[in-house]
Amino acid sequence: MLKIGCAEKELEVPLLAELYGYGPYAERKNRGVASPLYCRAFSFFDGKNRAMVIYSDICSTDDAYAREMRARIATTHNMNPDGIAFVTTHTHSAPAVYSDYKAMTTGIPHPEFQKTWKAAVMHVAKKAIANEEEISAVYAGKAPLDRPIGKNRVHREENITDPSIRWIRFDRADGSTKVLLHNHGVHGIACNGSMYKFASPDWMGSANRIIKERGLAEMPLFMLGPAGNINTRTSCLSEKNNNEFDVLGEEYVNYLQRDLANGVKLNADEISFSLKTVEFPTVVKSIDELKQEIATFRSMGKSQAEKDYWEVNAKRLEEMCFLLEKGKDLSVWHDMQVLRIGGIEIMFVPGELYVQPGIEILEKAKCDFPVVATVSNGNGAYYFTEDTAKKYPDPSHFDDGPVFGFYEIYLYMHTYRFKYADNIADFVVNTLLEM
Repeated sequence: MLKIGCAEKELEVPLLAELYGYGPYAERKNRGVASPLYCRAFSFFDGKNRAMVIYSDICSTDDAYAREMRARIATTHNMNPDGIAFVTTHTHSAPAVYSDYKAMTTGIPHPEFQKTWKAAVMHVAKKAIANEEEISAVYAGKAPLDRPIGKNRVHREENITDPSIRWIRFDRADGSTKVLLHNHGVHGIACNGSMYKFASPDWMGSANRIIKERGLAEMPLFMLGPAGNINTRTSCLSEKNNNEFDVLGEEYVNYLQRDLANGVKLNADEISFSLKTVEFPTVVKSIDELKQEIATFRSMGKSQAEKDYWEVNAKRLEEMCFLLEKGKDLSVWHDMQVLRIGGIEIMFVPGELYVQPGIEILEKAKCDFPVVATVSNGNGAYYFTEDTAKKYPDPSHFDDGPVFGFYEIYLYMHTYRFKYADNIADFVVNTLLEM
C-alpha cells in the first residue's frame, strides 16, 4: 500500500536580496514579499522503498546543493539518495540558490537565503516522513485548455505550446485528496508592473494557493513542464498591472479543476528510481577560438544598450579564457533522474527543455502516465531544438539585438561552459527514454 507524506515551510526573503531572472545584471533587489515563497517535501513509501521530492519556489536548483542536500536527507533518514529529487517553480522573482561563482550575473546569491533554504529542506523532509499516511486510489488525467496561458517566444509563427495540464490525484480512503501533482510548461515571468522587484512564486505559486483555498488537495505539488521557449501570455513587463500572476493562476486552476473528475485510475503500488550523472555534449573551443568570438560580440549591437549587452557576454568569455589558462575543466555534467510510482514515470530534466522535445518524450514514454519535470536537480540552462541552432550557427547570426532563439544558445558563457552541441535536445530526450 502506497503511503504519502507532505510538509511545507515558508522561506523568508531578506530585503535587498537580488532576485534571479530577467537577464544579466538586472539589478532587481528585493523590496518585499508580494506572496510567500515555500519549500515543500513529498515522501512516497511502498513499504520497502521511499522516494522524496523537494519542491522550492525558486528559479532553479543548483547541482552541487542538490547533491549535498540529497546526501544529507539520505543519511539522516536512511534512504537511497537516487530516489530524492529537487524541483522548482522557476519563478524569476526569488533569490538565487547557487553554490559557486556560476550564473552570478543574473542574481548574486544571498548567504542568508542559502542557509534558510537548506534549513527548510531538512525541516520539511523530516516532517513529510512523519506525515505519511495510506493512499487508497491514484487518478491521473490531462486537462485541456480553452486557450494557452503561454506563447512560444522562439517559434512564434507555429506558436507550439504545452497542450494540457497533466495532473495526478493521490486520494485517501475517504475520497479527499492528499496531494495533487500538476505539471505544465510556461515560464514564471508574469510578475510585472511594480511587482518586478518584489519576491513572488509567480503564477505557479498563485495556482498552488488557489488549489489549497478551493480545497482541491491538502498539498499541491507543481512540476514545471518543458518551457524553455514558452513565456506567459502577457510577460516581461508587457502588462503593467500588479496581479497578472493571480489572473493567470486562476485561469489555470479553472482548467485543472473542471477535469479532476475525468481521471483514469492508475496502479501506484511499487516505487523504483534511477539516477545517473552524465556528460552533456558541447562544442569545445580553444582559447584562440574564444577570443575570436569575443571580437565578434564586441562588434555587435547598434544602440548603446545593445553594445552594453554584448560587452557583458564578451567579459564572461574573457573569464572563460582565464579559467582555461589555469587548467579549469569546463566540461558539463548533470544528474538525470527517473522516479517510478507504479505506472507513473516522472522524468527530471536539469535545465530548461524546449516544449517540442518535451512533447516528444511524453509521446514516446513507455509507461501509463509520463511527467517531465524541468529545472530539476541542477541548472543546465536551455536545451534548444536543432532547427534553432541551425538558424544561428555562430554569434554573427543575429537580428537587431539579443533575440529569443539566439539568446538561449549563446548565453553559455554566463555559467562558464562551452556552447551545447546542436543535438542537445535529442541527447536529453534519448537519455531519459533509455533510463
